[in-house]
Amino acid sequence: MTLAAHGADRTRTAFLALDYATHIVENYSHDPDVTDRAAHAIGSARKAGAPVFHITHEAMRDQFHPLLSPADGEPVLGKRTLGAFGTTDLHERLQTGGIRRIILGGVATSGTVLSTARWAYDIGYEVLICTDACADPDPQVHAALVDESVFPGGWLGLWRIARMVNSDAVTGLLS
Repeated sequence: MTLAAHGADRTRTAFLALDYATHIVENYSHDPDVTDRAAHAIGSARKAGAPVFHITHEAMRDQFHPLLSPADGEPVLGKRTLGAFGTTDLHERLQTGGIRRIILGGVATSGTVLSTARWAYDIGYEVLICTDACADPDPQVHAALVDESVFPGGWLGLWRIARMVNSDAVTGLLS
């Protein structure tokens, strides 16, 4: 079954670009190609007309990685906590926009991605993780969080609360 067959709807879906500040990407990513894949996923969301929200630490709101800079008009939210919801108005913005499904990409998988995904799931969003648009300082931790076969009995895995997709699937998901 394709992702489109699951009923994904670009008008109800947003892409959350988490902590793609240059300093964070360069210091907390095990994967040197994460920015290329994240740019591909974000570009697919933009092309489909899905909103893209950029969330990073408030002190880094103007320090995005060059490949992942916000386009004109895209919201940039500064946070003071690990996750995207606790110290921003993200939930209110998503609710106002009728968004019920979110696709997450970001650095680090064990930090902002995990925290944001759990919070989103707990408040009722359908959560998708764009696994190859995420990275962590430790590749084994990243794998344990996004690949059920690595740690099948664990409760920590994101697959328990979210659907895992890759950057190529974002295009099909939103078409």
